[in-house]
Formats: sequence, structure tokens, C-alpha cells
Amino acid sequence: MAIQIPGSAFQGISRIGARAPEAGFYAVNVVELANPDNKPGKRRLYVQFDNGYKTFDFMNFPFDDNGNALQGLNERQVRGQLAAVRSILESLGYSGQDIETAPAVSDNWFLSSENGGRKAYIEFVPGQQGVQGSYNKIVRWMTKAEHDALVASGTQAAAPKAVVTAAPNPAAPTNGAAAPSIQATLPPPPSAAQGIVS
Repeated sequence: MAIQIPGSAFQGISRIGARAPEAGFYAVNVVELANPDNKPGKRRLYVQFDNGYKTFDFMNFPFDDNGNALQGLNERQVRGQLAAVRSILESLGYSGQDIETAPAVSDNWFLSSENGGRKAYIEFVPGQQGVQGSYNKIVRWMTKAEHDALVASGTQAAAPKAVVTAAPNPAAPTNGAAAPSIQATLPPPPSAAQGIVS
């Protein structure tokens, strides 16, 4: 008996042990759109790097799955969400005309396995290992021309931001006892000799 696994079964599957790449500019495949909370107008876009590492970014859009406008959004929110989606689409190589004249933009526009193998271009910063609150981040989506220009110029990607946490107060007791009182002393009252009062 021979093994028979369809190659398409491996789409969107990362190899075991794939590590987050260093901060940089990358061409990636969009391998999955997920809506784990079943909320209209929300998706996670999973991208996969050439080394097999997979991460995601959030995408919000002002329409439900039937193309109906979501209620409760103001014009600024609608325009902002559409601008973010357009950035992703242009990163995938779609022109303004492609986008603006389409009867509908659907999942297959994003998925590399369904859009002719289009790559998306991103700036990626990995989270700091061992630092709580530090996450991998797709800083921005860019066109291929922007990506190529940044790579050719030697521009460095954004560095991971240091997470600052408050240091423990050594004067604070750790045994549950009340904090010691602070002895405040006031300066002497002003005098005529200081020229402050007459």
C-alpha cells in the first residue's frame, strides 16, 4: 500500500520548528482567512514565510458576508477599514482599477492558492522571545515596488519595541504588612529677611 496525500492538503501548513524570521521586508503567501469568533466584517489573515513560519494579521471591513453594510459604523471607520483592506489588496498586486471595478472582492482575492499564486509584501517585526506582551507584528502591507525599493536601499525594518514594565518598589513590604509611613517635613515659613513677605 502506498501513501497518497493530496499536495493541496499541505497548503497553509507550517513545518514543525519553523522560526519567526528576523525583522525585515518579506514576500509572503496568504494561506488562510479565518473568522474564529464568527463576527461579521472581521478576519484573521494567515501568512506564510518561505521558511514555513506562519503568523497572522487582523483585517476588518465594513460589510457582512453577504455584502451588506454593517450598521453602527461612522464614515471615518468605514473609510479607514476600506483603506486597510485596499492596502492588503494592492500588496497582493491588484491595481486600483481591479479593485474599484470589481463586482465583489471575495476570499479568493486574498488566498495565494486561489489567486494565481500572488505574493503579499510586508514589513515584519518578531516579538521579543521571553518578554510578556511582545508579539509578532506585521507592521505594514506594501506594494512589490515599495518592497523592492526598501530592500535595494538597505533600509532596516523597524526594530522590536522594548516592553517597559515597572520595577518592584524595594521599600514596599512583601509580607502583607502596611507600608511604612513617610515622615514629611515642611520648610520653614517665609520671613521678611528672605524678601518674600513684608
